[in-house]
Amino acid sequence: MDGLGMKRVARVAGAVLAALLLANGLSSPAVAEPSDLDKAKEQVKALETQASEIDEDYDEAKIALADGKKKVKALNADIAKQQQVVDSLSDQVRQIALLEFQGRGVDTTVQIFTNPDPDSLLSQLSTATKIDENMNATLQEHQSAAASLIDMKRTLASEVEALSAEEQRLSTLETEVKSKLQQAKNLVTELTASQLAAMYADDGGSASFDPSELDGADANAKALAAVKYAVSKVGNSQYVWGAAGPNSFDCSGLMLAAYRSVGVSLPHSSRAQAGIGRAVSRDELKPGDLIFWYSPIHHVGMYIGNGKIVHARNTRSDLVIQTLASYPAPYSGARRILG
Repeated sequence: MDGLGMKRVARVAGAVLAALLLANGLSSPAVAEPSDLDKAKEQVKALETQASEIDEDYDEAKIALADGKKKVKALNADIAKQQQVVDSLSDQVRQIALLEFQGRGVDTTVQIFTNPDPDSLLSQLSTATKIDENMNATLQEHQSAAASLIDMKRTLASEVEALSAEEQRLSTLETEVKSKLQQAKNLVTELTASQLAAMYADDGGSASFDPSELDGADANAKALAAVKYAVSKVGNSQYVWGAAGPNSFDCSGLMLAAYRSVGVSLPHSSRAQAGIGRAVSRDELKPGDLIFWYSPIHHVGMYIGNGKIVHARNTRSDLVIQTLASYPAPYSGARRILG
């Protein structure tokens, strides 16, 4: 029998077997359907991830907007100064035009032959030539200053347009992230206590920590103080999107507030924070180091020592202390802010 015939026999045999199974009340093995909990977990985590990613875009847009506003403010100040220069030169140009109008009908040759003191006249003409040179220089300076003013105004118009676009993008991102968080919240309210506990465990649960564990820690004193601030907020603060204290935080907001408490300024964005300080490897971590997850980065926490971290984990868990090893998100790197 050829290969085609063998395949035909195999198909017939399969059909006969299926018929026999059905006739005897049996069925072929089925793939297990995911449980309601699994579906809910997947949906909630997907929405939280989407919200976190949009949140980072929002934070970056907010920083760009602030930078743009500073640039526009500086441009307005520069334009005001340049306008004063142009106005001053314009007054001089008007004086030059008036002088040239008043003296334009007197021929130099006539002046030489009619002046009783030729030597004095030549000296005057030399001075007049110098004045003409100064006048020409003033005219050129005015033209250059006026051209610069026009360029500066064009740049300002472009910056204002970009600023308007960034404000619109910021508004759109805010609407999107709030929508994702609300959808996740709605799903969470439908879960039972045991289902929520299972999701909490999947996130790594929590661990105990006492500030006395920092005694003698090999880390910068200000970094240790930042750790104590962050740890003190666990249990009495909530995860709130866009917040940076005193009792509500998102992930980068907690880091910002902790370091702000010791006089160190950080941007309100985990991606931006990932560019501050210096990189450290996982086995070099010290209390106060910032740790980042995902690629591209959209979550940050703080190493507090003894293999533990503190972070604003999500809207379900709020602020949590847990072991670094227990957090299931993909590790992206760490930065040392001080020391």
